[in-house]
Amino acid sequence: MKLRNLRLAWRLLAREPVYSAVAVLGLAVALAACFLLFGLVRYAWSYNGALQGADGIYVVKERRNMFPRPDWVEKGPPLLAARAKAAGLVSDSTDGRSEQLAARIGERLVQLRLTVVEPNYLAFFGIRALAGDADAALARPDALVLSRSEALRLFGTADALGKVLTVGGAPFVVRAVIADLPANTSPDFGALLGKGVHSWDPPPTTTLGAWSRGARLYLRPAPGVGPAQLEAALERIVATERDASLPASLTDGRPKPLTSIAVTALSRVYFDADLLAGRAGERYGSPAAIAGLGLLGLLILALAAVNYINLAAVRTAARRREIAVRKALGISGIGLAGQFVAESLLVGASSTLLGALLAWLTLPLFSELVGRPLAGSYGLAGWALMAAIGLGTGLLSGLYPAWLAARVPASVALGGRGGDTLSGVRLRRVLTVAQFAAAIGLVTASMSVWWQASYASAVDPGFDPSPQLVLALPGKPGSAAAHAFKAELVRSPMIEGAVAMAEAIGRDEVTIIRNVTLRDGTTLPIEGKEVGANFFQVLGLRPLAGRLFAREGEDGVVLNARAVQALGFASPEAAVGQIVDGKLRVIGVAPDLRFTTLRQKPGPIIYAQNEDGTVLTVRVRGPLPAARAFIEALWARHFPNDLPDIETATSVFAHNYADDLRQARVLALASVVATALACFGIYVLASYTIRRRAREFVLRKLHGATARHIGLLVAREWLGLLGLGALLALAPAWLWTERYLAGFVERAPMGWWPLVLACAGVGLVGLAGCARQALAAMRVSPALALRDQ
Repeated sequence: MKLRNLRLAWRLLAREPVYSAVAVLGLAVALAACFLLFGLVRYAWSYNGALQGADGIYVVKERRNMFPRPDWVEKGPPLLAARAKAAGLVSDSTDGRSEQLAARIGERLVQLRLTVVEPNYLAFFGIRALAGDADAALARPDALVLSRSEALRLFGTADALGKVLTVGGAPFVVRAVIADLPANTSPDFGALLGKGVHSWDPPPTTTLGAWSRGARLYLRPAPGVGPAQLEAALERIVATERDASLPASLTDGRPKPLTSIAVTALSRVYFDADLLAGRAGERYGSPAAIAGLGLLGLLILALAAVNYINLAAVRTAARRREIAVRKALGISGIGLAGQFVAESLLVGASSTLLGALLAWLTLPLFSELVGRPLAGSYGLAGWALMAAIGLGTGLLSGLYPAWLAARVPASVALGGRGGDTLSGVRLRRVLTVAQFAAAIGLVTASMSVWWQASYASAVDPGFDPSPQLVLALPGKPGSAAAHAFKAELVRSPMIEGAVAMAEAIGRDEVTIIRNVTLRDGTTLPIEGKEVGANFFQVLGLRPLAGRLFAREGEDGVVLNARAVQALGFASPEAAVGQIVDGKLRVIGVAPDLRFTTLRQKPGPIIYAQNEDGTVLTVRVRGPLPAARAFIEALWARHFPNDLPDIETATSVFAHNYADDLRQARVLALASVVATALACFGIYVLASYTIRRRAREFVLRKLHGATARHIGLLVAREWLGLLGLGALLALAPAWLWTERYLAGFVERAPMGWWPLVLACAGVGLVGLAGCARQALAAMRVSPALALRDQ
């Protein structure tokens, strides 16, 4: 590439600022979107790649089949690793348990995610300290190991050795600092503490208690031990040593095995399908979805490249007299092609610089949008790749216009002929149809996800959550401080009532099972909920039959409507006064509440009293912000060493669909870009149509055609392309929507509306894109058109 060609290309682009701005901006936006999506793909596919030997390390996952809605979790009992090591199944292992705690640094209270680990935790992963002796620190229960970023957050400096923070009244000294690992690393390395006797994490007092405790277990199998062999052996150990010791009331009638154990490689844990389908699925990803996002980035880049090619081809056709003059003056076809390639390279370079700036500016917003910390997923290699993609796109996009310019003889071009062929016109129309189809498909997908997530977030939970706040109480359930806090809270005129329970409605994290013996002798597992005596009053519920709890310590249970059916009672009234399971007297029947999301089918529930819950649901009189401020002030007096954890009851339900809404926003962003590119494409095609058919329009006018007829002629071509794009998008959009909605037991009533609205929206944008050119065609001057030909 000669420098002279670049200088000439710069002058030509500067001479047409509108064309240059449109070409550069279109490619820049596409490059930025593509780069951001590729960063997310790299984040997922390189998960745990920073850890040495991640392919040879296995993570234990567990599923308790005795629960009504069993799901896989990334944990297992620490005793399991010790038994597996003793049996020669693993050569090395480690584990860690994480807790969200409040820590005090001087007079300042901070939130801390503290992970209690084995002494070999860092050595197991091959991590060395930047300062201090990390292995020695983890060998003692009063020493902390902090990552560099955590040290900066807590103490304002990475030189944190000797600094002290207090947890649960006990001081802990920082003895080592380690380097930060990438955000796409699943083991916790922020704040580490060696195992020991801690007031907030007491060791189990019984063997069954030790087996019931969960932690993240990391195993390195012994030579010759494969994953399948390891899984089977681990499951046998749990069945023999833990499940066999459980009381018959918990095991009778339950599926076997009571506990399923499996392992997955640490390098592939992010894409584990079992964990993705579990209650903590927002921490994991789908390989199909991530691959789809990568293809989406390529699609956006391809659409932008097609638009630039079309625009450059139209511009080449408009410059054919200039091209002919240059050929007449002796420039060769290769030289002329080099000039056009230089222009494309210059557009690609400018687009790359602008796209990199856009990507850098929008990266924090995009990270928040997808719920993943992506700042470390690019690096120098990523930016270099973006530069290569931008320049390569510019180069490849310039080849077709260069070929168009080089192939037309000078005599033909001077005569006003030449330019694009019929096959080129057809190809351009096909590409425009593909642009419309991509835009319609993406808009349909984003609207379907948003529609379902919005419907699920707003679905009736069985009570009015708007006047309620949810508080997580610190310390042990039923502590004196918790009772005193609740007692003072309900005396306030701002508070209508407060009830303690095991979990907030909608979280579905705590599961209690009651094995109820039916009249025919069979056993039916029914989920139990332990709630305070005023639970139904705080929620504002009335009984369907009988009465609900009225005072503390009251005997009897309350059924929900589904439990009435499951237990075989003819009606709610027939269930009142009956004895369930030989000892539980039914005092009333309550309406059904949605403890689960719309992805799970609600089941029967038995309510029993328990005033020692760890979650407090508060019914507020008046505005929530004022009540929240009062609660925070009261909290500081009763729990001076803990930070308040308060949220609205409405947000609890919304959190269940946060991932769906994030997915909808990503698809919506891609839809906006794709629709804009489609609009740009129809603009280019309409512009080219005006230039190519100008003489036809003149002849039609001379034969009596009105301006309206000419405008309709241009619009008809646009409507035809839009219709073909809608047909092309119909099947993929419907299949994708059905696959997404298959994960819900209750669907939003949307029907075909997302596709209809997508076609209408993209159509209106496309109409705006070709309206200017249609008006230009309507106003074309016969004298000017014939002269330009």
